[in-house]
Amino acid sequence: MPFRRDKRDKRDKRDQGGELADDLEQSGLEPSGLERPDLEQSDLAPAVATPSQPDRRTRPFDETEVADPEGGAPFPRLDLGSMRIPVFADMEVRVELNDAKQPVAASLLHAGSAVQLLAFAAPRGDGIWDDVRAEIAESVRGDGGRVDEVDGPFGAELAVHIKGAGPDGKPVDQRLRFVGFDGPRWFLRAVFSGPAATNPQQSLPLETVVTSVVVVRGDDPMAPRDALPLRLPTDVQGVPQPPTPQQPDPLTRGPEITETR
Repeated sequence: MPFRRDKRDKRDKRDQGGELADDLEQSGLEPSGLERPDLEQSDLAPAVATPSQPDRRTRPFDETEVADPEGGAPFPRLDLGSMRIPVFADMEVRVELNDAKQPVAASLLHAGSAVQLLAFAAPRGDGIWDDVRAEIAESVRGDGGRVDEVDGPFGAELAVHIKGAGPDGKPVDQRLRFVGFDGPRWFLRAVFSGPAATNPQQSLPLETVVTSVVVVRGDDPMAPRDALPLRLPTDVQGVPQPPTPQQPDPLTRGPEITETR
């Protein structure tokens, strides 16, 4: 689980970007080191589509909604402070740092797609996604990009088309998808890039992971829109791995965690 250090400026960050059991099986994102869990007895049971409950989750978890925010069945989570990120095989976690080497965002990468997550404080009882969505659209149009508000699986979201820089520095068209989740006194912004920005089948695995994130708001008073504090894991090699009943396949890739700045 190596770290890779890249330097990115603030504009790069701005431009970046359950049916749980069935979605994970179809996407290949089975929990790392686990057999298919008995979700009926887990804290993620509400994410599973059943005849009596056809809808999957529409937002990430608040810490008060899970018995064990840091891990447990059906998969472990990486503790980044205000966010607890599910750990899956074939998924890379990147923690992005600012110039002061402070963690500011987390990105999840899978099969050529990515989603960047940023968590903020929000007023009690009032969501901010409507206002944030309008401000993002105005900013994109002001920079010469194209933005459309569309109805997605989590409600209103933004489909963005901007000019970005390719690996060789030449201009390329970039498609992004901005999704917002209003929670209890917090707001989570998710920016999908790569195929997941335009292809529903490609985005489904990352959507499933995002709605399994646990947001930890904390009790400290914070102004609305202040970023919730993130921290680097104290021991990356110590990402919790549950015991397996049989010898794991040595050819199966495990989770990767990357530090980015």
